[in-house]
Amino acid sequence: MMMPTTEQMLAAAQLALQEHVVPNVEDQWAQSALRSVDVILNHLQARTAAEGPMLHEDTSELVKILTDAKSRLGSSQASLTDFLNTAPGILAGYARVDALQALNHKGREAVDELLLDCQAKKGNADADAVHAELRAYILRHADRESSFFFPTFVGRPV
Repeated sequence: MMMPTTEQMLAAAQLALQEHVVPNVEDQWAQSALRSVDVILNHLQARTAAEGPMLHEDTSELVKILTDAKSRLGSSQASLTDFLNTAPGILAGYARVDALQALNHKGREAVDELLLDCQAKKGNADADAVHAELRAYILRHADRESSFFFPTFVGRPV
């Protein structure tokens, strides 16, 4: 492991700002900017360690859900096909966080398009089932991401 870790460097920067910069800043706008930087550093400390695994888990779930949706709806959407063709190669090996972010974004774009497709086919049993599964996925996705945002608004991670 590289030392210091990313989290340790972020914590050290935050501590230095709090102990050495904030006490010496009298301008209210500058104080406000420093509080914003503190919030961002809280967020990054929470996000750094968890983002890669969370994206991998979320994207792996998307592959299953979108494969099923494509089969049930007979969808030929380019974004869906592109995501399903690209995902296995990225998920199978060591994936950088930026690659996982881009892939996950593609998958969520396909979810958006499928939701519109389901809306247009409302009343069709398969479309309604896919819609329910996509909605449940969105709630799970939001729950996964909440671990990044909670520390941002409450303070430093423990």
